[in-house]
Amino acid sequence: TMNLFFVVKGESGRNELWTPPLNGLILPGVTRDSILTLCREAGELDVIEKEFTIDELTDLIDAGRVVESFGAGTAAVVCPVE
Repeated sequence: TMNLFFVVKGESGRNELWTPPLNGLILPGVTRDSILTLCREAGELDVIEKEFTIDELTDLIDAGRVVESFGAGTAAVVCPVE
């Protein structure tokens, strides 16, 4: 199992780290929590935990706003999505 993260160019031009919120379907792993904590502390990305659809993600990709995507998990560590 892996948590997904997307670096998205926000409306303001500032990069945001998007990941789905913990809602009973998303695993509350240590790796996920560490990534969110490190990003918040570094202050270079706005951390956004929100529900979003595949259509929203596809629109962002088509608009060139998805800068990076990666998955993280205890067994997978941190792996880029290509």
